[in-house]
Amino acid sequence: MDREIHESIDQVTLAIEKLNRAFEKQVSDHQHGQDADRLNHWVKATRAMQDSGHMYLTWAKHYAGLSDPGEEDDDAYPGETLSDR
Repeated sequence: MDREIHESIDQVTLAIEKLNRAFEKQVSDHQHGQDADRLNHWVKATRAMQDSGHMYLTWAKHYAGLSDPGEEDDDAYPGETLSDR
């Protein structure tokens, strides 16, 4: 696998994790508010961003050749982040 692609995927992973934390902060900030609709909006948005980010990275790894059909995939640990390694 190409080093530049691997490093780029790592950078995108970190950026997606940072974005997810920002969305999670919005959920946290709205949990004690009076606007349940706004909280619901942020909960749905956070889940959607987490799911789409995970999907994006899965396809990037697939196309880069990082996922080996004979080995356990990173998807086996959906809660794992780059910083957990």
